[in-house]
Amino acid sequence: MKKFSLIIMLSSTFIFSKDISPVISIRYDQIDNDIEVTDAIGLQFDLGNNRFTGFDTDGIDYRLYMGWKFGKIGLGHDGVNPEYTIGASYDIIDNIALDLDFVMADDNSNSIRLGLNINFGIKTPIPDKKE
Repeated sequence: MKKFSLIIMLSSTFIFSKDISPVISIRYDQIDNDIEVTDAIGLQFDLGNNRFTGFDTDGIDYRLYMGWKFGKIGLGHDGVNPEYTIGASYDIIDNIALDLDFVMADDNSNSIRLGLNINFGIKTPIPDKKE
């Protein structure tokens, strides 16, 4: 199922190459306890002016998020409980970013998540308007 979803997302970037891009993440969940490594796929939508929104899932855990420059907040569900994330994002190199999120759940199973995100969108500069 993940392969099929990834193929659909990659092919959709040819249609909307500037605004929508697929994202693959390697997540290190609960780095303050026993570390669990998961992978996630999703789509990210560029809103301009260093703002973005999107969604991602690992098959069980999913979330909708929005962010700007270096911050990100999200709402999601881990299969059992609703969860909320707040965190920071740092661009390591073009199209690769490091995320550090504080994950808050309704059952007070709060944790810290470290993620490495690969964004497959092609960042093209917007040409200046010539008058």
